[in-house]
Amino acid sequence: MKTISQITTKSEVRNRLILLMFFFFSFTVIVNSQENLITEKWTDNTAFLLPAGKWESGIFQSFRLGLKNKIEVRSYGLLMPILPNGGIKFSVRSGEGVNVATESSVSYPTLFLNAVSFKGTGGLISPQFSFPFMVNVSNTIIASKQIGKSSIANAFAGFSFTLRNGKPDYQSSIDIPNIYQRMAQYYEGVSIKSGISFKGTIAKNLYFEQLVRIILITRTSDNIFIENSGSVMWSAKGSLRIKGGYLFSWGDYPFGYHTQLWPALDFIFGSRTGKTKN
Repeated sequence: MKTISQITTKSEVRNRLILLMFFFFSFTVIVNSQENLITEKWTDNTAFLLPAGKWESGIFQSFRLGLKNKIEVRSYGLLMPILPNGGIKFSVRSGEGVNVATESSVSYPTLFLNAVSFKGTGGLISPQFSFPFMVNVSNTIIASKQIGKSSIANAFAGFSFTLRNGKPDYQSSIDIPNIYQRMAQYYEGVSIKSGISFKGTIAKNLYFEQLVRIILITRTSDNIFIENSGSVMWSAKGSLRIKGGYLFSWGDYPFGYHTQLWPALDFIFGSRTGKTKN
């Protein structure tokens, strides 16, 4: 049971986090004054789809492939051997004004969880635990508004739930910040997420993104997480793009309330950029 001092600390940290997020969003809106067609460079996590036949992937960003009829498929290819996964994104509304898309995905986490259940380096879970058959299902709706040529404002909301033939032991969870909240629904409850983001242009071939996300788990404890991420992306020669930034999170974990700051780096490559499907 959490003490009164923990609850006070939770309130203080949350208020400071909200002020920090407000500062970042205010800053990004002010610096965004360059004219560049951002939809041809950076549309991941927006309602804009890749054109048919175009593809891109990163070390951590998922593989994306544009298909005809306003459909995009995606997958985390590097994880496929131990965590089979796939997703599909549909354009619901496109053209002038607000674009809307819905994204659905499924994954089979049992192989991964059993694979990391061992002692020694690389082991994330005690080998005494085993995991039942589980399928995780996610759905997200995204609304995006292009502002001029140089920025995109986005809002999103979605949920994730797990179908399983047995409930895994709660003590077998991976209690690592930023990982735990993405797997919490494997054990109990439904994960509900919502947030806003803003992509903009700093200079030619240099872009930024600010994102705030709230994750709620439908259970009585270990059930709220707030994240703020910021990144800058440089569009290098050809299709290569280099992205660096941070992920700041606060959450209610099994070991207590915790704040974490992680660096982020990714290399994105694929087809040469071109006009994006609206």
